[in-house]
Amino acid sequence: MDRARDLNAAGAKLTPPYPPIVVNRPARHAGPRLRVVLLNAAGGKKFREIVKCLERPALQGADLILLCEVNAGMRPSAGRDVAVEMAAMLGMSCAYVREFGVTNPRGEVVGYMGNAMLSAVPFDDVTAIAMHNPRTPRMLRRQRRWSRVGTPTGIVTRMKFGGGELTVGLAHLHSRCAPAQRARQMATYLESFPAAGRAVFGGDLNTTTTELSNRSQMLATAWQMIANPGRFRAPQAYEPLFDNLREHGLEIEGVNVANRPTFTFSGLIPLSMRPKLDWLAVRELRPIAGTAAVVTPRSPILQRRVSDHDFVTVDLEL
Repeated sequence: MDRARDLNAAGAKLTPPYPPIVVNRPARHAGPRLRVVLLNAAGGKKFREIVKCLERPALQGADLILLCEVNAGMRPSAGRDVAVEMAAMLGMSCAYVREFGVTNPRGEVVGYMGNAMLSAVPFDDVTAIAMHNPRTPRMLRRQRRWSRVGTPTGIVTRMKFGGGELTVGLAHLHSRCAPAQRARQMATYLESFPAAGRAVFGGDLNTTTTELSNRSQMLATAWQMIANPGRFRAPQAYEPLFDNLREHGLEIEGVNVANRPTFTFSGLIPLSMRPKLDWLAVRELRPIAGTAAVVTPRSPILQRRVSDHDFVTVDLEL
């Protein structure tokens, strides 16, 4: 995809292209509950507005913030290291894992795309997890003056919340491949995720229920949005990656708002036709009733969306 380095060729070992970047700060969490917030930050070019959104009641005081699509050194985000700067503004620890290095026409890396976690307590360790990289047909690749070097990469980390150890994971899965390929990505990721103990996992899992690798498939999906819109708000039966999560003891019930979409590519699309792409899952943790929510990422000042994805949040008992 975008001339990304193919780390999935026969005989190639899946290894992360870049090491994690970790900035730890003193712990500030001391409550009986854990507030988790997830957002695809759309690069993070509006990261100051995202921080303002985090002052809203359902999101305020988040203890753990999971961010997909976070840039560092990229022009759309004014060359800023978005995750590190957001963490500094919030007084939180930060773990950033770069998936792709963005290169200019001379082949020089001029910025990065990746995923990040912000935490109210320091990270004990952070591991980058390389995942299967489905190929994208050339006809659907955007024409750009730059290319990417790397591979999809998730995060697994450990920290101490509520006096005990907690495993936290984050992944961003492919948006255009078939559901079976996303399940393969998830299976690869979970090989490095502990099989027992308290855990939180989240990410933009791109659960579109379809393959979008050519124009005919995209047209077929558009028809399904009209004929059977419910499948996009409740994709579990169409996406085998949920079986992977369940087999690993990770449950989605109670930590996600059922049948509530989390993505819009246009405000003109009716809510009933929008897909649910962003998910949280937990193990050996109990969600507090009534706290699971989907929050529109709209700045209270500008009243404009700061991302095409919504915030997903829940409070957990510790």
